[in-house]
Formats: sequence, C-alpha cells, structure tokens
Amino acid sequence: MDADTLHLIGRLLIAFLFLGTLATNATMKFEQHRSRMEAYGIPYPATALSFGFLMQGVGGLMLAFDWHRQLGAWICIVFLIVATAIFHRWWTVTNDPLRRHFHISFVFANTGLIGGLLLLM
Repeated sequence: MDADTLHLIGRLLIAFLFLGTLATNATMKFEQHRSRMEAYGIPYPATALSFGFLMQGVGGLMLAFDWHRQLGAWICIVFLIVATAIFHRWWTVTNDPLRRHFHISFVFANTGLIGGLLLLM
C-alpha cells in the first residue's frame, strides 16, 4: 500500500477510537463517569463531562472527514490530556496493584495516541 492509503486508514482508525468510545461512554457509562468526577471534586461534573464528550465527538469527526485535521487533532490531544489526568490517577491507587497497572497502561496508551495525533498534523 502507498503512504496516502496508510495515512487514510490510520486517520480513520484514530477517529473511530474517539467516536466509538464517545458512543459507549455517553450512553452506557455517563452516570459512572459523572459520579467519579464528582468524587474527585471536579466542579460541575455533568457539564464538564458533556463538554469532554463534545470535544471527543467534534475532534473525532474532524479527523474522520479530514476537515481542519490539525485543529481536530489538537482538540483530541487536549481531551486526552484532561481525561487522562481525571480518570487515570494511578498514583492514588495504592491497595490494588492490578488496578494501578491498568491506569498506568492507559496513561502510556494515551501518550502513544497523542503521538499518533501529532503525526496527523
């Protein structure tokens, strides 16, 4: 395959990740995420969560349709940084090594995803 085809496939897969997790989190996991944010002391957790979902959707669609791709990538990067800081606080998990490992793994995965988004610019 040529580079243009591989770039298209990679971009669509990254967009699918954002749009697919948005569909799951906004429907089946909204209350779970909202209550975690509330427990972490995030102000206006439902509003903040909804804004995060908006970022996820807008950024994912911009990547999928290759419309202002660089802006879409930046929106997704900001979303990833904030979501990782809120939901993957591995340093607070002291009594469950497996759960701590999962959170550390998500931090590394999201860091790699940010690298992929930077390559789309």
